[in-house]
Amino acid sequence: MKKVALFVALFTMMTFSAKAQWLNFSENQKRAVVGFHTGLVGYNGVNDISNRSLSDLGFGTSLNILGVYADFLYVTPDHMYDSHVVQNNWEDHDAFVINVGYQIPIYKDYVFITPLIGWSRVSTGITEGNNIGVDPEKRSIYHKYHSTWHRNDFNYGGVLTVAPCKYFEINATFTAHAAYGGIAFNLANFK
Repeated sequence: MKKVALFVALFTMMTFSAKAQWLNFSENQKRAVVGFHTGLVGYNGVNDISNRSLSDLGFGTSLNILGVYADFLYVTPDHMYDSHVVQNNWEDHDAFVINVGYQIPIYKDYVFITPLIGWSRVSTGITEGNNIGVDPEKRSIYHKYHSTWHRNDFNYGGVLTVAPCKYFEINATFTAHAAYGGIAFNLANFK
């Protein structure tokens, strides 16, 4: 707890010494941002160890229009796109998180913080090795996944955005059920 308090105090002192412009929402009028993310999604606070879903790597996207922010991240089951057709079944899991928020400019058009609220779903189940489907668009097969347990939770957290130039940004997102990062492109500045 002391580390968190120290970090908050140092961050506040740095922003005030840098003449940060807290709550200058006119900066959001120049925002039309599309981002791509990768990171960990999952729920690890389940008391029943047999139903515990492990965090795994997921991929997702985000959209920020005039400061209104929305993102999602999805983790597919590990064996869903396994190329082997076998008689085995695999214990597997998937996870999904979706968040919305409003971006708060901290320092000119350089640093932003976005408080988030959202929804998280995690499930465990069975991926059947001999039960396949065909995806004609991807020209690939996939194994069918059946959820045997799932949990839905309220999600909350925030995004720290740093824009080193006017064309792209770097995002770091930390929520109760996910941690991920990525890059985003401000399409409003590509004129």
